[in-house]
Amino acid sequence: MLLKVALFLHIIAALFWVGGMLFLTLVIVPFLNTLQDPREKSRIYQIVGKRYRSLGWVAIITLLITGPVVLYALYGISLRGLLDPAFHSTHFGRTVAIKLTLVVIIVISSLVHDFFLGPMARNSPRFSFYAKVFGRSNLVIALLIVLFAVLIRAGGM
Repeated sequence: MLLKVALFLHIIAALFWVGGMLFLTLVIVPFLNTLQDPREKSRIYQIVGKRYRSLGWVAIITLLITGPVVLYALYGISLRGLLDPAFHSTHFGRTVAIKLTLVVIIVISSLVHDFFLGPMARNSPRFSFYAKVFGRSNLVIALLIVLFAVLIRAGGM
């Protein structure tokens, strides 16, 4: 039962987080680019961004909690197993390691984007540029994480 609940929550959180990033990139940003007033653009993006950021961090925390539960319940992999060099000598182990490395990178990048670059971008074209780069990079990393999740489920690369 724990596996089913953890897996359900993990998938819903991933759908929300990655889907939200896609929605922002493919729907909200193009809409904002049609607006003429830069202050109105900024105001709308701040409102949408703050709301998504709050819910996005709920999704991230959910993923960080449920991920290890799913990994252990589905594959019997504990923290000790992740640190075992023999585990990393397999295709499956390397795939898991790559996914987890990407998770660490995206969490750190999201922290920088959401709590440093994003707030600084409100009043600075330079920081706005960096926030866009980080945001788009996070989307690419998130899609790679999904790819590696699929590869893990298929037995590794």
